[in-house]
Formats: sequence, C-alpha cells, structure tokens
Amino acid sequence: MKTSLESDGFELHRAVFGETELESLRVEADHVSVEAEATSVRLLCDRSSLFRSLSKSLKLRSLAGSNRIPVRSILFDKTPDENWPVLWHQDLTIAVAAQADIAGYLNWSVKNGLRHVQPPVSLLSQIVTVRIHLDDTPALNGALKVIPGSHCHGRMDQKAISSFVEKADEVVCEAAAGDVLLMSPLILHSSARSEQPSRRRVLHFEYAIPESLDPNLEWHERSA
Repeated sequence: MKTSLESDGFELHRAVFGETELESLRVEADHVSVEAEATSVRLLCDRSSLFRSLSKSLKLRSLAGSNRIPVRSILFDKTPDENWPVLWHQDLTIAVAAQADIAGYLNWSVKNGLRHVQPPVSLLSQIVTVRIHLDDTPALNGALKVIPGSHCHGRMDQKAISSFVEKADEVVCEAAAGDVLLMSPLILHSSARSEQPSRRRVLHFEYAIPESLDPNLEWHERSA
C-alpha cells in the first residue's frame, strides 16, 4: 500500500516537535540567521552542531527513511520585511563537491559558491525533503501550496508547469509550529506573499539514498 508521500508527493505530520524543542530550535535559527546576515541560509549543518545533530536524529531519519542520509540543509526565514512570493516550480538541482562530465547530469551552475547540477529524475524521485515548521504557517502567512500527484510526471519545463497548474487543483499545506511536511522535490509547489505577515521560519533538510549518486560525484553536505 502506497503512503501519501508516494502517491500524492507530500505528507504532513502533526506535532512532531513540542514547544520546549521548538524554542531551542528558534533560538539557534535566529543565531544562525544573524551570523549569516541573511534570511535564507544554506549549509545549515555546517553552521550549527545543533542542526547537524537534528539532521541525523532518529526522529527525522525515521520520517525520511532509515536508508537515506542528509545531503542538504537550509533555513528559510520569512519576516514582515522579507516577504517574497515563490512561483510554481520543482526542486531540480542537487549540491555536489565538484563538477564532472557525466551522462544524465545536466545544467551545471554555481550558486552561493556551491556546484549545483540537475541529476537524473531517477535520483530526484528518491529524495525526501523534510520541512520543520518553527512557527504557525496558516494560508495567509505564505503556507506552501502543492499540486498532489505532480511528482509522478518527471521533470517539467516552464510551459508544462503552466499548463499543469491551469488544470490541477492545489492544496495549501497549512501548518502549526512543530508540524513536519515531507515532500518530493519533484512535486509542483509555490507560496504566495503573506497577506498577514509574521515570522515563518522553516528548517529544510533533504535526504537521499547514498548509492543513488553517480560514484564519480560526492554530495556537498555528505559529511554533515
């Protein structure tokens, strides 16, 4: 029997973290954000031993799958002053240690000093994204929107995305502080500008099966 994550491309788990845990995570998130002088902070596990331990914890590994390891970590921190919309898209790139000419690995780029590449869909389909909500995120505060089942259609170009969005029904993933959203990077997702903006801190971890990456490449955050 398929899980919601497999069939729909997303799955919301309620009250995974209690208030005591959340307060510790909020304090650390604010510390990292201030130190980085940014509201979107990458390489989170390199910056924080607390978040590195969290990424490896039994709680998150059991949600993502015990055969997967953390390979990317990001803090997103929307505030009333940093209130941006995100258009419909898929998460198609991974961060690796170095570039190599390998069939199926396309569109190499450098973002924030890191090598990124679009890997085969077979690899992307095995990644599980874990999003921990540190604050309440109702629809009016920029909650993530997804289109169930869209992850089953592989990599889409912008024309295909626009056509898909016109015909499909979206779901707004309203979440309370402590809730955890699991999703496939291939699911179409977006978020609107907050109409009632307040803090919306989210810890974003991506988990992958180690052997899914070509042996000539190495995950950038594998050591995390």
